[in-house]
Amino acid sequence: MDTLAKDKVEIGLVLQGGGALGAYEFGAIEALLELMDDIDRTGRTITLAAVTGVSIGAINAACVVGAADRADARRRLQDLWSGLALEPRNYWWGIAEHDFALFGVHGFYKTRYDYWDVLSWTNFYDTSPMLETLKEHVDFAALNSSPTAFVVTAVDMVSGELMRFRNDPQKQIGPRHILASGSLPPGFPATPIDGKTFWDGGIVDNTPLGDAIEAFSGSTDVDRILVVMNLFRGKRAAPKNMIEVNDRLSELRYGNRLRQDGANAAVINELLQTIEALSAAVPEAARTPDLDRRVTQAQRFKTLGAITNIDLADSDLVKAAGLSEEVEDSSAFRDFSAGGIERRRKAGYRLARVKLDEVFKTRGLLPALH
Repeated sequence: MDTLAKDKVEIGLVLQGGGALGAYEFGAIEALLELMDDIDRTGRTITLAAVTGVSIGAINAACVVGAADRADARRRLQDLWSGLALEPRNYWWGIAEHDFALFGVHGFYKTRYDYWDVLSWTNFYDTSPMLETLKEHVDFAALNSSPTAFVVTAVDMVSGELMRFRNDPQKQIGPRHILASGSLPPGFPATPIDGKTFWDGGIVDNTPLGDAIEAFSGSTDVDRILVVMNLFRGKRAAPKNMIEVNDRLSELRYGNRLRQDGANAAVINELLQTIEALSAAVPEAARTPDLDRRVTQAQRFKTLGAITNIDLADSDLVKAAGLSEEVEDSSAFRDFSAGGIERRRKAGYRLARVKLDEVFKTRGLLPALH
């Protein structure tokens, strides 16, 4: 039976890094924005409280927040991914589709040719094309003035500190902040900003949940939903060569943190329930404004107990979406082929429609599954 929905709904969206796997996020975002339109038509107020991202997730996030409205966000994402798609060439004989990107991706990165200086290289590619792509597809004035909290992360290469670039209160997010979040070594160079150099934020944390949670209001009359998409498979056959070893290492490094966060969420939720119970037991005469404030603030972290995880490794969800359970090649993160991008976009859309329909229906935000 549906629960009684609240009139105000806040969505927090967390977007992982994962190269070409970001096309799954593209499709999932399309589904989320469509469903938000549906909820708007019921008379409720639904807003994006926060969009956080890392690497390709930061690029997707910038297109969403740096847009005039939801329809504009969908258009910007479509244009972005259409521009990144690699069409196969018949003279690339013997090269698998997922390896086309080794020669560069138009609008993203290109190969270097200064081979005479190869001993001093610290990266293999030049990412300057992405700066122009970001200027083309992201309205940074809209992003910096948006009421939606925008946060992308990058690692200070020297100090090792995880830095957060925000549109509030900074109001100075630009293309380099987004590029810094996706500067994954050794393929990509570090990105200089204000005298410091930055690498990909996913090196430290590929799923910036906390920043999205902190953006939620503490109001009791608001329904808060945290949405994240796990782009990496949990299980896979043992690698058969060094390339597969490296690919599998990336999957485990960047995908398992979210699954661990999910396990920790249950513990945190139990602690919050204990805090509520203890607070309720405090006599009225002994209560203080500071105690009430701290208990109210803690409630936003109950969202951790209800992460809406659109997980590619969830076999039940994959079946419900009518998709094949065939495990994608571990090299998929570098498959920017047009066919690969479109297939992932469609899959991401279907997975998100099924998962979010279920969540929104359970919350009473939609009358029935779509």
